[in-house]
Amino acid sequence: MTWLLQPNIFTDSLFNKTFVMKFKYLLFLFYIFLIGIVFPPTEINATNPDNELKMWMLSDIQPRKQSERKDFERAIKDINKNVKDIDFAIVAGDIVDRTTNSSFDWYIDTRNKSYIKKWYEIAGNHDLKPDEGLLFKEKLNENLNYSIIRNNLLIILMSDEKRSSATDISDDTFKWWKELVVQNQDKIIIVVTHAPLNGSGITFSSFERRHIIDSKRFRKVLNKYGVDLWISGHLHIPHSIKNNLTNRPEYKNTVFLNISSVRTELLGFKDSESFIISLKCGSNILDMKSRNHTKAKYNSNQIYNYRLGKNYLC
Repeated sequence: MTWLLQPNIFTDSLFNKTFVMKFKYLLFLFYIFLIGIVFPPTEINATNPDNELKMWMLSDIQPRKQSERKDFERAIKDINKNVKDIDFAIVAGDIVDRTTNSSFDWYIDTRNKSYIKKWYEIAGNHDLKPDEGLLFKEKLNENLNYSIIRNNLLIILMSDEKRSSATDISDDTFKWWKELVVQNQDKIIIVVTHAPLNGSGITFSSFERRHIIDSKRFRKVLNKYGVDLWISGHLHIPHSIKNNLTNRPEYKNTVFLNISSVRTELLGFKDSESFIISLKCGSNILDMKSRNHTKAKYNSNQIYNYRLGKNYLC
C-alpha cells in the first residue's frame, strides 16, 4: 500500500474523488521538487571512501620459482585496472615460499605497483622458513600479531609462530585474542589467520596439518562470544569447492571463509583467486565477492551477502 498517494474520501462523488487525487498528486510532485532544491541528494558510490569500506583479502602468493611470480603480478594488474577504490589489502600469509632478501624485495616491489597504499600482512608457515620470521619482521612488520580498528570494525590478525605446516598460535597470543573478542562485542569483528580453525567446517580443515593447532581453545570462546567473520588461506583450494564458506550457529553464527591462493595450482587448472570484501556505511550487509585474477572477473556463483548483527558506522 502506497500511503502517500492514497486520497482521503471526502465525498462519494466521482468528480471530487478524481479532483482530490490529482490535487494531492500535484502537491506530492511539488514537494519532491522542493526537496531536490533545498536538500540536494548526496551521491553514495565507491568513489566516496566515507561511504564504503572495501578490502582486498588475499593469501598464499608463494612463488616456488621465477615463472610463478606472474600470478601475483597479474593479480596486481587486475586490481589496478578492474577493481577500484580498495581501501586496504590484507595478506593472510605464505607471501614467499622461502625467506630470502630477493623474494621479499620482489614482493614489496610488486605490491608497490598497486594503487592500494595500505597493506597488512601476517606470516604463514613458509614465511618462517628457514629463519623463524626474522626477514618477515625486518621487511614487513615487526609485529606478528596485531589489530586494526576502522570505525566500529575490529580486525584481529594472528601469524603462524612456528615453522610447522599447521598454524601454531601461542597461548599468550590466544589470551590476547580472547581479550579483544570479549571486550569488543559491540564491534564488527573479523579474524585473519593463515590456516582455518578445526571445527569451522571448511573443506580439509579437519586435517592435522591444515588447521590451527589446539583449535578447541578458540572454539570454546566462540561458543559464548562469536566473531562475524574468520578469514584464512593455507589450503590452496578453489573457491568452487563445497564448504569454502560456512556459517556455524554453534559459534554465534560466525562465518568462516577460505580465500584460496593467488598462486595457480594443478598446472593452471586452479585459477588465481582472492576475495573483495566491503561494508557500506549504515548497512549491516557484508559483501564478499570471489575474484578470479586469471580470468580478470568475479566468480558469479561465489558472491555472498551476509547480514551482520550490527551496522557498519562511519
